[in-house]
Amino acid sequence: MDPVKDNRTTEHKKRIRRLRRIIVSAAVFLLILPTVLSVIALVRIGSMNARLDEITTLLNNMNDNMNMSVHESEEPKSRAASGPTPLTEKSLSGQDDEAGTEDDSTAVKKVYLTFDDGPSQYTDDILDILAEYDVKATFFVNGREGFDAEYMRIALEGHSIGMHSYSHVYDEVYSDLDSFAEDLHRIQQLIKDITGEECRLYRFPGGSSNAVHHMPMAECIEYLDAKEIRYFDWNVSGGDAMAEPHSAAQIVNDVCAQVQAVSGDTAVVLLHDAAGKRSTVEALPVIIEKLKAMDDVVLLPITEETEAVQHVRP
Repeated sequence: MDPVKDNRTTEHKKRIRRLRRIIVSAAVFLLILPTVLSVIALVRIGSMNARLDEITTLLNNMNDNMNMSVHESEEPKSRAASGPTPLTEKSLSGQDDEAGTEDDSTAVKKVYLTFDDGPSQYTDDILDILAEYDVKATFFVNGREGFDAEYMRIALEGHSIGMHSYSHVYDEVYSDLDSFAEDLHRIQQLIKDITGEECRLYRFPGGSSNAVHHMPMAECIEYLDAKEIRYFDWNVSGGDAMAEPHSAAQIVNDVCAQVQAVSGDTAVVLLHDAAGKRSTVEALPVIIEKLKAMDDVVLLPITEETEAVQHVRP
């Protein structure tokens, strides 16, 4: 036999066998592939159905919650749907039958809890306490970066927002009337940009009777009057802005004693929402409980109709 011819025959047979294996493997693969793809598709469809069920359940829950909100209060739903909108007088005061109203004929003394210098790291704590006791208050705020959520929460939960200057730096606010006007515009615009409210309540840094500047206060008051902005001082102080820090017990005692001592029917309480005022937060629940326990007392937020408590008039 020819060795060369035998080798060629052997190589030819090997190539044929390899080709057959390739063909068989390809055929098997083509037969199996649809089955594998079908299994994968079924698995994915099952997973998608499960996800769709989860989404449907979530949407149903959200719809139920929205329906509950409509029955409880139309105002929060409308704000959530349309974003910041100008807050009405009713929404600012958060007035309802339980919280009391300005014309509550059974209330001999109207008490207004006010908080200066915020927002701060304690604003949410204060709002949580007020919500727990169903009390509306007034926040005279400064310009603070990074607290948009707190400004908005104050407004949305029915509390009143007042301006307390943008900077609270006396030398800047009271250097002259132009500076006062510019600072006023900044804080008013900040509140409007965040809440949609055209704020018309003001509290002077240091109060209208402060003596830390040489600018005639009458000029500032006349400017506010021209802009139809009402300013409010206070006739009750918690003493939480004193150089010597007050304890929570001292703040409670000062507020309650002074409220009882107010001769008229309007008590505006000065408290502070600021860094270092943890004692104020601790005192607040006790203050509310003691005030609510007093006969013929109603807790209210300041509105444009509230009787003004003012230290100075031009």
